[in-house]
Amino acid sequence: MADGGLAATVGVVGGIVGLIGGLMSFGDRFYKGRPIASLTTGTSGDQKLVFVRIKNTTNYDVMIKRATERRQVYFLTEDFEIGNLLRGQTEGMFRPFMLKPGDSKDLLIRPKFKDGVAVEAMGNRHIDFWLYWRRGKIVSPSVV
Repeated sequence: MADGGLAATVGVVGGIVGLIGGLMSFGDRFYKGRPIASLTTGTSGDQKLVFVRIKNTTNYDVMIKRATERRQVYFLTEDFEIGNLLRGQTEGMFRPFMLKPGDSKDLLIRPKFKDGVAVEAMGNRHIDFWLYWRRGKIVSPSVV
């Protein structure tokens, strides 16, 4: 009986240690190895602008594949070019870009329009921006 209780205790302790190790590995792989986004402001003439700054804090290149706002009230764009503004109004037309280690990029927050009215005027006050990214890895060439 004492041996069975000891084996069960060792099994439970081993399971807990394994769970903690797995969570630490998950945190290291996914939480630390991602780009960071922050909100910042700037001006263009008399107009105040709001940006989302995306910074690559990893040692790898990061490709930002897509950036969207969950409720479809706003979109992110690089600048005021007509093509970029039209792409932003259209879902799924985001132009991907790469960030080298330590680089950052500011994306301008612009409102979406529906039937000639800004969607932000319709009462949606809470916004969530989602960034879809992919991390590259440094691969050494193999010698044959």
